[in-house]
Amino acid sequence: MKAFAAGCSVLLMLLGFGACARIGRPRVQPPPGLAAPPQVFQTGIASWYGEDFHGRTTANGETYDMHKLTAAHLELPFHTLVEVENLENGEKVLVRINDRGPFLKERIIDLSLKAARRLDMAEQGTAAVALRVVRWGGAAAGTAPAADPFRGCVVQTGAFTLRANAEEQLQTLGELLPGLAFRVVEEGGLFKVLSAEPSADPACREVLRLLAAHGMAGFVRAAPLAEGK
Repeated sequence: MKAFAAGCSVLLMLLGFGACARIGRPRVQPPPGLAAPPQVFQTGIASWYGEDFHGRTTANGETYDMHKLTAAHLELPFHTLVEVENLENGEKVLVRINDRGPFLKERIIDLSLKAARRLDMAEQGTAAVALRVVRWGGAAAGTAPAADPFRGCVVQTGAFTLRANAEEQLQTLGELLPGLAFRVVEEGGLFKVLSAEPSADPACREVLRLLAAHGMAGFVRAAPLAEGK
């Protein structure tokens, strides 16, 4: 201790410090300017889907892989990154939106099997969750989504690898909802059944309501660029 005190005195005289302390591990400070943690975007019930859909085409044209961290959501843009927190055990997982669903009441997100296992909810099937948007389709949370090069919205009710299947659904829609016009559009290597004319968002929501009343699913998306110009 005497040696330490003597050394300290020498340092004080040489450096002009008013105090001397033992050297320890520096305290880590968070770098300035860090964005605040994302806020809760939505709460509700999460479910998951696995082997029955493994290998099928998702709503954005990818091949569904139940062993990847992906999810289906009715409204969030594709490629949005979402932190899902299991409110029953505190477990969290980060997933990317690449599909549409779930279509059952009160369920807000459909997780891949891998994501469900990360949340420790695979066996029970569903869990109460909170969703936090970390990145909007490639843009950091807290910033608005990039301007969409599309105008207006349409309702998509299906995407098929075979045109015949898309035409069959088109015929079904014509029988159930003769007052609404739909058509088949080839896009991204798939045949998609879309409402015929781009509309404002309230009109698209009304189409969704009518579809749901007849037990049919769909989602609102941007109209193709060629239609919006």
